[in-house]
Amino acid sequence: MSTEARIESSRANGAKSRGPITPEGKAVSSRNAVRHGLMSSTILIDGELPERFETLLASHVAEFQPENETEMMLVENMAVCKWRQLRIWALENVGHSEEIRRLIADSPEMASKDPAERAWWAMREIMKKSNILDLMNRYETRFDRQYTRALRTLRELRPQKQ
Repeated sequence: MSTEARIESSRANGAKSRGPITPEGKAVSSRNAVRHGLMSSTILIDGELPERFETLLASHVAEFQPENETEMMLVENMAVCKWRQLRIWALENVGHSEEIRRLIADSPEMASKDPAERAWWAMREIMKKSNILDLMNRYETRFDRQYTRALRTLRELRPQKQ
């Protein structure tokens, strides 16, 4: 059983800690976030590369250096939101590219048009058929807001500790 003096000493030493300082220490600490890839198995969809998500997560951990579980959860949330936003951007790119290819197949003269004009016609056709672009825009905005909220919360928590 710990004595009161030992508990006080541990608290005093813990309060002095500001996380890793050396590049080596930061690199070791950033790998703590990967947690054996468990998070990536719940976030990624088929075909997405776990290494890319883990790199994104590790870069967030290295930049923000979470010092406790709450801060770590906020940083993880930020990485997940950014990942999902990147996914939406990729889906939008694929959708536009597929529609441009379809337009060119239907009207070969479309191939000679300016790329911006082809993209305009593709977007117009996509919007005629569904509200998918509105939906993707809503998701992109949602992920951006969640990221910003987590970042703001993380920054608000830090001054309380000092």
